Amino acid sequence: MSATETTDAGSELSGAHWVQRFPGSRSPDDLAPPFREAVIAFLEAMAKANIRVRIAATLRPRERAYLMHWSWKIARGKVDPADVPAMAGVPIRWVHPNPKDSVRAAQDMVGAFGMSGLRTAPALVSLHIDGRAIDMTISWRGVARIRDAAGKEVILDKLPRSGMNPQLIAVGRTYGVIKFVGGSSDKPHWSATGRKTLGRNA
Repeated sequence: MSATETTDAGSELSGAHWVQRFPGSRSPDDLAPPFREAVIAFLEAMAKANIRVRIAATLRPRERAYLMHWSWKIARGKVDPADVPAMAGVPIRWVHPNPKDSVRAAQDMVGAFGMSGLRTAPALVSLHIDGRAIDMTISWRGVARIRDAAGKEVILDKLPRSGMNPQLIAVGRTYGVIKFVGGSSDKPHWSATGRKTLGRNA
């Protein structure tokens, strides 16, 4: 049976081909207000400061969050594929005839989703689903000068020259775009609350 072949139960074996299903958005226009306006203003400020931004994700369907969460868990050995709960509308079969293939398929999905560097699983109930989160990679050269939401110029002269820069993080907060409180476990993640989900610890 091939990786894309359906089973007798009508489900389809897991694998990288699932990454193309339930596509998410990379556009800030798809975010929910008022976070959308906050993100757009922050992006404009960074553009004027010659700060490079590459957006990886904004709005994310629940089905995509499900695939991302459980593929990461299986790939990292955090859950047995047989124990993954089903989701209506997502006819995926996580358990392959060969157990090693189950893990390998999940690892392929993790790579195709661009999650290889994540230290924690993407949230099942994510702020991305509500349109209140954005994943973006940020970089610049030398010393950058950026204006915060009040119009005050802030000099970014400390390392790193990335989204983990504490000076840039402080600027983002003035716009209402808050860096993930979990720090380096999910470097690209910013949201309306600084968290991944509505929970206090996520």
